[in-house]
Amino acid sequence: MDIQLIDWAVIVFYIILVFYLAIRAGKATKVSHSNDPKVLAKEQYLANNSLTFTESICSIIATEVSALTFLGIPAFAFNNNFSFIQIYMGAIVGRLVIALVFLPKVYGKGLTIYEVMAQETGLPSGQRAVAMFYTVSKILSVGVRLFSGSILVSHFLGINVYLGLAIVTGMTFLYTLIGGLKAVVRTDIMQMSLFVLGGLIAHYLIPQTSNQAWSDMMIFAHNAGKTSFFSFENPWPFIFGIMGGILFDMSTHGVDQDFAQRLTASQSLRKGQMAIFFSSFISIAVGLLFLGVGALLWVHYQSEPMPESVINADHLFSHYIINYFPAGIRGIMVAGVLAATMSTLDSTINALCATVYNDIFPLRKPEKMKLYSFFDTLIITLLLFGIAVVASTNDGLLMLGLKVQSWTGGALLGLFMSKIVLKKWFKYQLSTVSVIGAYLFGISGVYLNTQVLVWDWNLNVYWGCGMSLLFLKIYSTLKPAPRD
Repeated sequence: MDIQLIDWAVIVFYIILVFYLAIRAGKATKVSHSNDPKVLAKEQYLANNSLTFTESICSIIATEVSALTFLGIPAFAFNNNFSFIQIYMGAIVGRLVIALVFLPKVYGKGLTIYEVMAQETGLPSGQRAVAMFYTVSKILSVGVRLFSGSILVSHFLGINVYLGLAIVTGMTFLYTLIGGLKAVVRTDIMQMSLFVLGGLIAHYLIPQTSNQAWSDMMIFAHNAGKTSFFSFENPWPFIFGIMGGILFDMSTHGVDQDFAQRLTASQSLRKGQMAIFFSSFISIAVGLLFLGVGALLWVHYQSEPMPESVINADHLFSHYIINYFPAGIRGIMVAGVLAATMSTLDSTINALCATVYNDIFPLRKPEKMKLYSFFDTLIITLLLFGIAVVASTNDGLLMLGLKVQSWTGGALLGLFMSKIVLKKWFKYQLSTVSVIGAYLFGISGVYLNTQVLVWDWNLNVYWGCGMSLLFLKIYSTLKPAPRD
């Protein structure tokens, strides 16, 4: 494949626009001109509570839709069917709980959600322990997503996949550092629009390049069971999928600083509540869009052999883009994958930097906040790059990324529930011991679910949360928090 000048022009224009938006956002919040460490931290990590409803909802979607969505969800539909949408359907209930129960208890209470958890009966060591467990699990799960985004970039440029990974990571590091959360959100709006446009273009061009009508291809896929997500003969997978989606989404969007940051940085509690709830419906639409891409690809490859250069289904859509899409459109699609990857990565970097600054190392000299921010951002970016390299040896990147989140998400949700939502029944002090115990019990619950009962992975959060709550109840009974 010859890379055309117009492809380069599209990608270069996209990159310039990203940095332009980041610089403008940085100036808008006056990040570079503040000398007050507290003001600087609020600007960098909460955007001065200036996020509108549109900015919040677009940033939520852009953050959750990584390159795993752009490339991994079509791969899932290609290998399976539309059953992945069950997770998004369960998210409607999960995000309603977040909006009505979780958010009112944390909005305006602190810089991070883990600070709020430790405010009443918590030790600094407990706050630090929660933040450290979150940081490790987040780096692991997002590192997997980061690698998936480098696949198309490396194919397009004809370079080693690790060099493509370094390019994506380096660009994201720079513009995230420039403008803080406001830059992340402003670029997310543009990036969300771009990867949705990429999905729509795929729905138009795959039938065109296959010389078939879109409706005929989807009917063929439907008759073959590729669009199925529910069966009356065996409804249990659907029920478990919905149930798993509810608690899984509560653990990712409710107690994950990455998403909670978008809600607590909203202009008002009401706008944050509306953003998280209505985002669930957009998530379903985006999920169906890319599942449809996978179904169309499956139909296309029923009439011709799979290319030998495609290692697995995760590489299939990127191969199709490079070899079948016309010049110019290829550039848009590559920019779409860049947008999906960078919008997840920038959010993660900013959220983890806030956690490191506020929860893990809160006693550092405040007057050196800018210097710490630079090194925190650099170190976190390098760690994400390292995990992405390790993830390159795994197939099925979509499921791997989600499973990593489910391993520890239940324990974190249990800690949050016990300290914020159900605190009347859990009178314990947040400490290193209580946090480690909650995570050990939570992970044992995941082991019980996957290795003993051999139930589906999307129930990991239920077992993890349940077992951590069991431990925390016993712990609060045996060692209640000291009275004031």
